[in-house]
Amino acid sequence: MHLMLVNDDGYAAPGLRALATALAAAGHRVSVCAPEREQSGASHAMTFRLSLRPRPVEVAGAEAAVAVDASPATCARLGLFLFPEVDFVLSGINDGANMGGACVYSGTVSAAVEAAMSGAQSMAVSLRAPNGGAFEAAARVALRVLDYARSHPLPRGCCYNLNIPALPYEAIRGVRAAQVAPTYLDAPAYRLAPDGAYLYEHGEESAPLDDPRCDALLIRAGYAALSKLTWNLQMNAPDPDDLTL
Repeated sequence: MHLMLVNDDGYAAPGLRALATALAAAGHRVSVCAPEREQSGASHAMTFRLSLRPRPVEVAGAEAAVAVDASPATCARLGLFLFPEVDFVLSGINDGANMGGACVYSGTVSAAVEAAMSGAQSMAVSLRAPNGGAFEAAARVALRVLDYARSHPLPRGCCYNLNIPALPYEAIRGVRAAQVAPTYLDAPAYRLAPDGAYLYEHGEESAPLDDPRCDALLIRAGYAALSKLTWNLQMNAPDPDDLTL
């Protein structure tokens, strides 16, 4: 199988390189199109008007790899143009979880969503609180879930989102179907620095985590959490009988 890797931590990030090595060792062809530099929090920013100049780079396990001074979502779209025969796109492994409301901000998730919008099957892969050899363990989990995802394709515009606890491989209790936790639904919070600048802080959680199927609670319990995401942000349309403007 020909797999393309993208991420938001940059082409040199240990998570992407661990995933490339594991995929190649499993007999897959690997191509990479990733940002030149770390772009966490880039969300679904796209480069429309600036010239894109992919630069060949070396990534162990990859038969072809380019770095681009562009957002993660842009790299996903450009990569599918450069490597049109790709069978599946993996975004990650991200340095940090992308659960709940964090998916709105995540460049890792947005790269997978963009790949899905562009017609590819895709999955975002993120590791909570990585340390030591945790990326290698996460890559082994991602390989298992990849087999599942390939046999359970999603409609265009939908992608899988896999979050993995930073535990030894043998200590991960399994993979569970997950709901997206209601995190990041909080009031604005900033810290005033001595130089007068305002620095972001996560506010108090305003929504309880009371669903045992939510990704945040599954990760805390030692499971990898697999959810499905889509580009479509719409809820129900307004009631036409109430809309009388």
